[in-house]
Amino acid sequence: MEKKIIITIGRQYGSGGRFIGKKLAEQLGIAYYDKELINLASKESGICGEFFEKADERNSGNLLKALAMGFSMNNAIFQSNDYLSNESLFQIQSDVIRKVASEHSCILVGRCADYILRDEKDCISIFISASLEDRIRRAVEYAHIAEKDAEEYIRKADKSRASYYNYYTDKIWGAAESYDLCINSSLYGIDETTAFICEFVEKRQK
Repeated sequence: MEKKIIITIGRQYGSGGRFIGKKLAEQLGIAYYDKELINLASKESGICGEFFEKADERNSGNLLKALAMGFSMNNAIFQSNDYLSNESLFQIQSDVIRKVASEHSCILVGRCADYILRDEKDCISIFISASLEDRIRRAVEYAHIAEKDAEEYIRKADKSRASYYNYYTDKIWGAAESYDLCINSSLYGIDETTAFICEFVEKRQK
């Protein structure tokens, strides 16, 4: 693509947001970041990726504390009076998101990327939802969650994402006014939703 474009994707659990993001990246010929952001944050900070995994899209709190005997993280020893707050991890990940967006065109999934890049003129923020039926089907098929447990799992996953987003931003997770485009993937399916977003992006570029 000639002009740099940054696309952020917020999504309900099971809405197909990851699949759409990957297909969109392939069609537009740009980089894709989801869990990859955790690896980058770990590499940049020297902090074990497991800590970012535990705090990933979960709301605030002093989640990570070193134990009394100390905990080794990439040769760094944290004693019992030291801790990493979720806010610290969020800041590290935010810096990584800004760095990635400054370097090249990309798609960034979740992690408040739309808010972190709110001053980036090339950024397009998208939120993807889907019917509960489709979301349950994906939870069963891809996450191997029992169908009887899927609805409750989805509810908790969405609650966690909403708490994380609402805590770190001045916007509301999933609310139309928080994004440039909101779309229900159940209306068109994954491929057609991807095509629709591609057309939207192309028009925005013009």
